[in-house]
Amino acid sequence: EKETPLDFRICHGYGCRSMTPVQLTDQEWAQITAPLTPVATSPKEEREHIVHAIANMEQIVGEKSGTDKDRAGATIRGHGFYQLDCIDETANTDKYLQFFKREGFIHFHDIDAPARRGTFIDGAWPHNTAVLTEKDTQDRYAIDSWFYANGEPPVIVPLDEWLSGWKPEEGGGPGET
Repeated sequence: EKETPLDFRICHGYGCRSMTPVQLTDQEWAQITAPLTPVATSPKEEREHIVHAIANMEQIVGEKSGTDKDRAGATIRGHGFYQLDCIDETANTDKYLQFFKREGFIHFHDIDAPARRGTFIDGAWPHNTAVLTEKDTQDRYAIDSWFYANGEPPVIVPLDEWLSGWKPEEGGGPGET
């Protein structure tokens, strides 16, 4: 069965262990995609619009699925059924991006395969992110919603910077750096 922006499943509970069906109304979809209209006039503006649409998606989906309880980051212990780790966040963000692209809201970017950094062996904690590629320049961007709580705009940073271990500074807000 093909998922649509109005009927799909989201990941949560760490490593997509749990999948919860979500149904949206046309009105909710319009609210989610409002930041994507009118169409952006530049790739940078489009990325700024995308982070707000993802935040809207997380807020509405969170209320319907219980993932509105998701806190920033993730811990090994004490996570709840509705907490999301970076695997859950990446899978959901990638799905949302695919919906936005398929529905004609993303023009300056392609959605690339998710990226991963860290292997324990290299001394870094494994971490995953969704990826956007700017069509004209082929510049790749990590779009990472794991750093902030449910419904806050994800960060967008150049993928090479993200791969080198980038994380937000204390007190830094979401959005593109």
